Amino acid sequence: MPPTVTNSGRRAERQDRADAAGAKITEPALNAGDRDDVHSGVGSDATARHSAGDGGSSEGDVESAAGVEVATNGEDVPPDEQGTYTYSYYSDRRHENGITPASDIASRRVRIQDWRMRERLKTVSVALVLCLNIGTDPPDIVKTNPCAKLECWIDPFSLPQAKALETIGRNLQTQYEVWQPRSRYRLSLDPSMDETKKLCTSLRRGAKEERILFHYNGHGVPKPTPGGEIWVFNKNYTQYIPVSIYDIQTWLGSPCIYVYDCSNAGNILLAFNRFAEQRDLDASRQLSTLTDPNSQTPKLNAQAPLANGQPQLAADKQAPGHVQYVPMRECIQLAACRPNEVLPMTPDLPADVFTCCLTTPIEIALRWFVSQNPLLHNITPDMIMKIPGRLNDRRTPLGELNWIFTAITDTIAWNVLPHDLFKKLFRQDLMVAALFRNFLLAERIMRYYHCTPMSSPVLPATHQHPMWESWDLAADMCLSQLPALLAAEDGGPPVEYRHSSFFAEQLTAFEVWLSTGAVSQRPPEQLPIVLQVLLSQVHRLRALMLLSRFLDIGPWAVNLALSVGIFPYVLKLLQSPAAELKPVLVFIWAKILAVDRSCQNDLLKDNGYTYFINILATNAGMPNIHNISEHRAMCAFILSVFCHNFRAGQQACLKSDLLPALLAHLNDPDPLLRQWACVCLAKFWEGFAEAKWTGMRDGVHDRLAVLLGDPVPEVRAATMSALGTMIGDLDKTEQVINAEHSIGIAALVSTSDASPMVRKELVVTLSKIAQGYSTKFVSAAFELLEEDRKRVTSATVDERRFRRQTLGTDRRMTDSLFKSPSHNSIYGCIWKVLLSLSVDPFKDVATPAARVVDAINLRLLTSPLIETASSQLLASLNIGVSPPRQSIVPTPPTPQTPQTPTIEKPPPDLSASTRLTNTLKRSASFAYSLRNLAGLGGAGSASTDNLQAYAAASENDGLRRNFSTGSGGLRGTGSGRPRPHSMVGVSPSTGGPSWSVDAMIGSDPDEEKEETKNGDNDGVALESGFFEWSCEYFSEPQMKVPEIDDPGSIRFNQRQWRRHRNENCMGETVPLFELAGKSKFEEQVGLLYNDVNPCVMAFHQFEPHLAVADDRDGVRIYNWQEHVRLSSFSNHNPVGSRITSMRFINEDDLALLMTASDEGIIRLYRKYESLKQMEMVTSWRALTDLMPTNRGSGIIVEWQQNVGTFLVTGNAKAIRVWDAERELVVQDIPTRSTASPTALTSDKLGGSLVVGGFADGSIKMYDRRLSAKDSMIVSFNEHPGSVLTAHLQQGANRELISGSTVGDVRFWDLRQQGSVKCFDAGTGGEMTGLAVHDMAPLFACGSTTQNIRVFNTQGQTLSTIRYHEGFLGQR
Repeated sequence: MPPTVTNSGRRAERQDRADAAGAKITEPALNAGDRDDVHSGVGSDATARHSAGDGGSSEGDVESAAGVEVATNGEDVPPDEQGTYTYSYYSDRRHENGITPASDIASRRVRIQDWRMRERLKTVSVALVLCLNIGTDPPDIVKTNPCAKLECWIDPFSLPQAKALETIGRNLQTQYEVWQPRSRYRLSLDPSMDETKKLCTSLRRGAKEERILFHYNGHGVPKPTPGGEIWVFNKNYTQYIPVSIYDIQTWLGSPCIYVYDCSNAGNILLAFNRFAEQRDLDASRQLSTLTDPNSQTPKLNAQAPLANGQPQLAADKQAPGHVQYVPMRECIQLAACRPNEVLPMTPDLPADVFTCCLTTPIEIALRWFVSQNPLLHNITPDMIMKIPGRLNDRRTPLGELNWIFTAITDTIAWNVLPHDLFKKLFRQDLMVAALFRNFLLAERIMRYYHCTPMSSPVLPATHQHPMWESWDLAADMCLSQLPALLAAEDGGPPVEYRHSSFFAEQLTAFEVWLSTGAVSQRPPEQLPIVLQVLLSQVHRLRALMLLSRFLDIGPWAVNLALSVGIFPYVLKLLQSPAAELKPVLVFIWAKILAVDRSCQNDLLKDNGYTYFINILATNAGMPNIHNISEHRAMCAFILSVFCHNFRAGQQACLKSDLLPALLAHLNDPDPLLRQWACVCLAKFWEGFAEAKWTGMRDGVHDRLAVLLGDPVPEVRAATMSALGTMIGDLDKTEQVINAEHSIGIAALVSTSDASPMVRKELVVTLSKIAQGYSTKFVSAAFELLEEDRKRVTSATVDERRFRRQTLGTDRRMTDSLFKSPSHNSIYGCIWKVLLSLSVDPFKDVATPAARVVDAINLRLLTSPLIETASSQLLASLNIGVSPPRQSIVPTPPTPQTPQTPTIEKPPPDLSASTRLTNTLKRSASFAYSLRNLAGLGGAGSASTDNLQAYAAASENDGLRRNFSTGSGGLRGTGSGRPRPHSMVGVSPSTGGPSWSVDAMIGSDPDEEKEETKNGDNDGVALESGFFEWSCEYFSEPQMKVPEIDDPGSIRFNQRQWRRHRNENCMGETVPLFELAGKSKFEEQVGLLYNDVNPCVMAFHQFEPHLAVADDRDGVRIYNWQEHVRLSSFSNHNPVGSRITSMRFINEDDLALLMTASDEGIIRLYRKYESLKQMEMVTSWRALTDLMPTNRGSGIIVEWQQNVGTFLVTGNAKAIRVWDAERELVVQDIPTRSTASPTALTSDKLGGSLVVGGFADGSIKMYDRRLSAKDSMIVSFNEHPGSVLTAHLQQGANRELISGSTVGDVRFWDLRQQGSVKCFDAGTGGEMTGLAVHDMAPLFACGSTTQNIRVFNTQGQTLSTIRYHEGFLGQR
């Protein structure tokens, strides 16, 4: 068991922390013939393996067959390293890959190969043409003496001539019937030309569009000519009559398969190809004429024979405008030799050795093998013909040899042929597959006798493939037992047949290939053999286990398995009642459906889907395995794919009681099962009114609402998706309306969720409510507009005062979001939430929310409500403006300049209605105010641009849309959005970074088309992408060790290097702590020039990174060792706000930069040191109830790495505790103070003690383990001024150090009621900053006199740093 993550008691103290669990499938004791146990792992992504409470999986042993061993496993701990690692937060899949499904990104799409046989052909007719002319040798053939004479294993001279010919013909038919017993066979023995023509034309009429086999044996006639002529007889058998292969083409048409068993057979094949190419060229010319709509020429009839060598033209009444023609190149040919070669005449071989290889491969292969091995001198040809058993019975020697031969030839073909050609030749037609498998044997044997068989299509040489050695070994093992077996049949002592170890050895080879890992995407040789092994109950379980490991490699492995033909086998196994197969079959099906979802009809046929419903519904028939929940989650995934856009599947699941089976697992301890139970409910209800009504009737939405507080973000998002899918498609009865209102109210709890994934699903859910009640939302928007009008009317017009109080006013508007009269309406409440979400700090949330808001605003613009208030609205929006026709147009704000109104005169030809529309678009509405607060106002606003585009389109088209409840809609959503040219610019005033507003919430028009291409463009409702995102989990490897934990991988080595660097750094610095308290600081390490005033700085603990924030939204990253700027970017906080806190998190590994701005939002950035690679990991509003203030201390954040919590406070009445792993608020600690918090610190190891400093000079300590009312355990009131900093040291001293603006620095012992030490920092002015070292006995003070004084904890001044620009430098 790998070592568990130990984070100084983090796991012990937080039992509700989500754990990562890995699983290992252990195969039970195998049946006879299987030698090795198979071990594989079915792990789970950290995003889906969280456990709430005490419901996580624990270590256990295998308890039953096909059991699953589950071991608690740390996500980030290398398997061969012992020691302590700090847990890396925000490193789950939703953070690493984003919340947008990869299927929406073209570069990340997985190409699904077409593995199905769309046009499966059958060989329905067989023509056996034998030109033997027994007793008369052809004139151009000189035979040896002795020579080969057997035809179809019969000596033609042992019977009368007529009887021998008939017997040979019947034997040939019998040999072909082994491979295709249902075909219609027609014998033509020593035929004439007319008989041949009659045979061919009658077969084509009967076969219609199916394939015909034409077998030609020309051993008794001259060799074919280079022109492609074969020979038959006249009626009196006195002359050889040539028949051109061109005529055969004309009579048989296409598709066909030709077998030529004669010398110089290559002449026929080459001539056939020449004629076929010319025919196809002529046909394509005719087709181009026939497809011309102006042409009156009748069409090609593919079913009629060719006349005069050309396709016949016939009218097709059933399919007007459609031309059917099967090209001649689709014909398949097998020739015994090249154009200038003669068939072998060795007396040890039959004369028709090519035919024997194609029809009786086992007999000829064993005969040839015996002839090549002198040690088998005791094996005679007669003994080979008496091998016990039947070909279709794999338990007998003959059946087992045939089984092995099929596996080997399939494997050879799979490894040497292109997959498309393999599918055509070996999977399309049973007869063709058998002939080509046997053709590989013919090539091996006949090449030994200097005769090279030919084929069309051409196959690469396979006669020296290493798999033939495996066949020789299997043949040798069988033949070594043959004398004893035959003796037992003749009455001798009984002998038990020892089965071949071929399949067990090949499975072992496949396991070795899997254990070494797929270095490249080259398919393993043994994959077709695994397919054959599934036919055996003895090896089936082991083969399935290995197959599951192979499928887990990735989508390319799934494509390979499907193309080799694995699907019919695993589909048939769903009918098996074997309990030990269920876990591995569920895993295999999950892997297949994660890549290819085209299997819905296959699951519906024969009720295969019930296999998975039964596993969900009951424990009966399932082995006693530890992670049964994980397998049930896979079943829920399979059923969700089964229901996805498939009404027949939804109806079948409804009849099979899928709903109660899913509801039973909503409270399962495994979060993966909870997540997929909700996702499956969503797909079950999607667009299916009957299923939705069943859920509403049973109150399922009330049970789902409880899961909106689940500790796992994926579960909350899945729950929100299921609730949103429940809305719509039902008649608006009172019960339905109440249920939908209940869903809307319950969903609002996720407004404050820290996970963007959950908030995005919230937007989708609210959009569906807005779609169903659009008229109500238009009314709610109008009421809010009226409130804005009254507020604007009563507002002051003093511009300077407006600029000074903009931020405070906007904050008061935000705080009063739900305190307006329209709050009494559920629609008004949801509308305000949508407005808030439209300025969400995360783009993937703000963009769809803005789209919904735009759609409602557009409906408001075109509704009659606007006309009733037009005069009042125009008057309110033109206060103090003359002339009256002028309108206020906001100037697009920049991060450096506040928004100021300008006066714009409209064109003189605008009508009153147009002026009203334009004015309304520019009004200071609530939505516009929120956008101003977020820095999104003016022309850069996506919403404003969209409204302008929509209104312009409506005016140009002369349309006036009438929107009603649940109908109508918005067309061209997002089409009016400008494409951002650059994400980062340069501020004209400061030279620093200035981010485009479009880059914050706007989106690319192409992206919007991609996002909404499957949605309802005419409506407000959005489509959720959560299902697609969730499905990607099962397409990723789960048994493979993650790269970061895989020794030798790049990420593992990088982590190891960082770990050793950190250890070296700590080892070098710890001895300096005591020395630092006695040393002076007089040497300047570096000088960094910042183009703006720095306000907040943060040093990385191990990297030479310094993050600096200015007094607005700029962030700059420096390498302080090399004195260079690495990157600079905008934090996107609104105009008038500033960054007040910065922290590095996950400093032991790949750090993230956290910024907190005083509008209450926290943002996390990855790869912050590179402008091109930097990306936002997540962002959320950490504080909402901010008190109005002109400036204040802003938002203060304390990060506790060991326990993974953010302590957040500011101009608020509480300290909010956010859990980084849950992405939820877990506690609100009342400050119990009337003053604003100004400092915050905590015990970072245990995380329970929290200390806050306040503007009135008080310091209060809280214990998180106590209830909210009792959480404050001590209060100190000794500071005479506002507390600047309070810091709880992490070293051995464990002292609390605080300082105030007056200049006093106090030391506290938390066990005493007062400070234990106090002294004046002597800064000579107001103290503006205090920094305390975490470990060393040092602190530094800064003041308004621009002096920095460094002290030790004994109060001794170590250094005074005075900074001067110019030639004086530093001193």
